[in-house]
Amino acid sequence: MRFAIDKNRMLPHQCQFWELDTYIKLLVGGYGSGKTYIGALRTIWLSYVNRPHPVLYVSPTYPQARRTIVFTLEQMLSRARIPYSYHKTHHEFYIPGWQGLIWIASGEIPDSLKGPNVSAAGMDEPFIQKKETFDTVLSRIREGGALCREFFMTGTPEQLNWGYDVAMNDEGKYDLEMVVGTTESNVHLPQQFIEQLHNAYDENQRAAYMNGMFVNLMKGRVYRYFDRTKHQESRTIPKDVEIFAGIDFNVDYMTAELFVELDGRTHFFDEIQQADSDTYQLADRLHEKYPGITVYPDASGKGRRSSAKNTDHTILKDKGFKVVSRKQNPAVKDRVNAVNRRIREDRCTFENCPKLIRDMERVVWKNGEIDKTSDPSLSHPSDAAGYAIEYMHPVRIEKPYEEQPNAWRV
Repeated sequence: MRFAIDKNRMLPHQCQFWELDTYIKLLVGGYGSGKTYIGALRTIWLSYVNRPHPVLYVSPTYPQARRTIVFTLEQMLSRARIPYSYHKTHHEFYIPGWQGLIWIASGEIPDSLKGPNVSAAGMDEPFIQKKETFDTVLSRIREGGALCREFFMTGTPEQLNWGYDVAMNDEGKYDLEMVVGTTESNVHLPQQFIEQLHNAYDENQRAAYMNGMFVNLMKGRVYRYFDRTKHQESRTIPKDVEIFAGIDFNVDYMTAELFVELDGRTHFFDEIQQADSDTYQLADRLHEKYPGITVYPDASGKGRRSSAKNTDHTILKDKGFKVVSRKQNPAVKDRVNAVNRRIREDRCTFENCPKLIRDMERVVWKNGEIDKTSDPSLSHPSDAAGYAIEYMHPVRIEKPYEEQPNAWRV
């Protein structure tokens, strides 16, 4: 079976990326700019030219790999009617027509990537992965029989971390070139998707998430749109309105933030915080004031036990609360984006919750993460509120499958 590439069907930045002749190839682009497609195509092509030696593709997590690279590879191979098999346990594609082998891996634990040599490797969203993952993958590309040894990366920039240093390559440490692609340059995307992005993000976020620009989104105040003169507001709460609570489990600062949804706005009106406490005590206090309400707790409370006998969620359910949560907590940036969007659009107000207001003003980023060490009393109220807001008002971009014409033929 022969394999050929038709560059005329690529987007301009995809073609430019494809033609890079450096050892490390980097495509930085906005959401929907065709990064996954060209990464999948490159992976298939490398499995062909380097057959039968394996090609490694590393995603931030296995769940993300299933939604992105695995899905795209399966779609591309099926559309081309190329027989293949995918071993879900071993995360391995095998293409019998040319004995192609593709290994899918997660970058969560860099040490897990150590092992047999590979002929080439790709790394998806490197800017949210660890530098150690990058170094480990780079060290594995040493298969002597490969015709095309290379390391390519595709991702959206989100902070000025190690990935920015590698991309800029100021010291000339790497044989690397970078190509930038924008969301709007992908002519295969529906206009509705582009409008979703414009409406969901602020100017700085659009620079990163749509234009592929390196912007430090993880610096300064976390909740940068909050202004107490604008968002601190007293409201009359009707007796029949449903009351909700976001909950953060922490032995030192058990926290519940109470709110209602009024006239399209989220209004926080009370809070409960107990030091040196447990979930039983928090549930008792919450039950005294607001029995049987719906609560949105930290999803890790399904298994983690800050109390001795039962899970945190079970304790709340046994006390009569309706517990609503995701299977696992969303990424911190997704939770923060949901809260910031709500505040930015003037759809979030606060009263009688001084600890939450203090968080809104004082919680900051530190080394790309929410600073939870400089002042341990901070972040628990805003985390509690964030679990609820992200569930009820997520910043969810429904990305369409990119029906890009196949830039290859068999």
